[in-house]
Amino acid sequence: MNPHSASFSSALRTLAFLTFTLSLSAAEPASFLKTAKRIVFLGDSITNDGRYISVIETRLRQEGINPLPEMLNLGLPSEGCTGLTEPGHPFPRPNVHERLDRVLAKTHPDVVVACYGINDGIYHPFSEERFAAFRSGMLDLVDKVNRSGAMLVLITPPPFDPLPMAKQGKLAKIDAPKFAWTDIYEGYDSEVLARYADWVSTLYEPVEMVIDWHGPVNAHLARQRETNADYVMSGDGIHVDEVGQTLLAEPILQSWGFPAGSSQVNQDLYALVNERQQLLHSAWLTHTGHTRPGVQAGLPIDKATIAAAEIESRIDAFIASHHRGSDNFESLVEKIPATEQPQRLFNGFNLSGWNGDSNYWSAADGMIHGANTNKVPSSTYLFTKNSYRNFRLLLEVKQTMSPKHSTMHSAIAALGEQIEDAGDNPFGFRGPLLMFCHDWGIWDAHRRNRIEPAGHPTTLNIDAEKQGDWNLVEFLATGDRIRCAANGVEVFDFTDAPGMLKASPIGLQLHANGQPQEFNFRGLVLCAEPGDELVSVMKH
Repeated sequence: MNPHSASFSSALRTLAFLTFTLSLSAAEPASFLKTAKRIVFLGDSITNDGRYISVIETRLRQEGINPLPEMLNLGLPSEGCTGLTEPGHPFPRPNVHERLDRVLAKTHPDVVVACYGINDGIYHPFSEERFAAFRSGMLDLVDKVNRSGAMLVLITPPPFDPLPMAKQGKLAKIDAPKFAWTDIYEGYDSEVLARYADWVSTLYEPVEMVIDWHGPVNAHLARQRETNADYVMSGDGIHVDEVGQTLLAEPILQSWGFPAGSSQVNQDLYALVNERQQLLHSAWLTHTGHTRPGVQAGLPIDKATIAAAEIESRIDAFIASHHRGSDNFESLVEKIPATEQPQRLFNGFNLSGWNGDSNYWSAADGMIHGANTNKVPSSTYLFTKNSYRNFRLLLEVKQTMSPKHSTMHSAIAALGEQIEDAGDNPFGFRGPLLMFCHDWGIWDAHRRNRIEPAGHPTTLNIDAEKQGDWNLVEFLATGDRIRCAANGVEVFDFTDAPGMLKASPIGLQLHANGQPQEFNFRGLVLCAEPGDELVSVMKH
């Protein structure tokens, strides 16, 4: 296991508790993620650490970005963009311009993500000369990357947190005899890095985007110190720990169109991604060359590529295991004609692409989990981001059965409209509810009540249901006709009056109830161009 992975889980829990509010909705990913084949990250020791890159890649894999751009970490410790080195540093600081042409020529990136500045003030008080050198170095980087044809994403330098060094008595006053990374000027963040970050933020015209690290990280530190004055993420104010590295991923992910939530990163998938990232990081640093002493050589690129492919196969298997339903379900999916364009509504890891109340809905272990312990004042739904009119939906559902759990049914909400319902519930629904588990048929919510079977006075139980176990359910909506099958047996075939059905999001139901209830869903494969036959029903 990667040496960082054990503490990574703790870091995610800390961030989930301290920083983020879960959002179940997703924005549109940045356009370059749809076309880029390779993204190269450049920076100093913070990027060299690379855990924030592994968090980003893990999130993109979980979000189902396909094809996924290859992300290469070429961060180098001690590096800057000016060629400046403070007196007493054990070696001349590497300058990215010494290697930038080679990196661009050998990696052929479509996108370059670059962060410099924290080393470029060389830990001294502000000076116009050093600031001019930083501006010149950054503009040269912008020019070289632009001329290569790659898009450039700039990140402002992160802040220097003076608290850890102050506790050690190592901060340097303005009149100190020397300044270095071991003796940092006490105003280095507010007087130097803040100014550098502000200037980088003005470069939005010649680059694809500028992302701010300086402000969000300082804001996080300030929030935590409202309740814990000793809160830190670094031993020296520069090199952040697992929480800090995970925090750095957030502004990038959000700028690239993904909702807040690195706490949603699966730690086992992250460990595999990070293992692959570190392997290729060392190999590419060696392959492209640099002047920084003390960096362990990586594998030759050909050998590293073979080793990375083996890790990639493990990543693919892990992701597939989270997407999957039962073997029976997956064999059924394979029989769906490609012309129907099957799509998985659930990425297997989190609720990205869905909208719902996180008090009731969560994701874990390849399943969507809907449950309540307190009263649900009105039926609440987890809705897809997209709307559908004609569709085939295959899913597996399991209702928890116990003396304390209600046997109230669940349903697929479809072909109606999302509404605000009783109890300040923004995730209500008006229209057809395609019911399953302990009651089957169609209930037309807030309109006509039960419409299938017509006139049926009570709940409809079916022999095909596996109570308390996994049920494979298929719904097929074409035109005004809605059909349902459970475990290979057709349950109903209903045709509505023209004009009653319309495109809408698809929702998973947690019914209004005063008792606890619990449903798990997996599989969730939808075809927006369905044929006319129920694929789960055996033909005789």
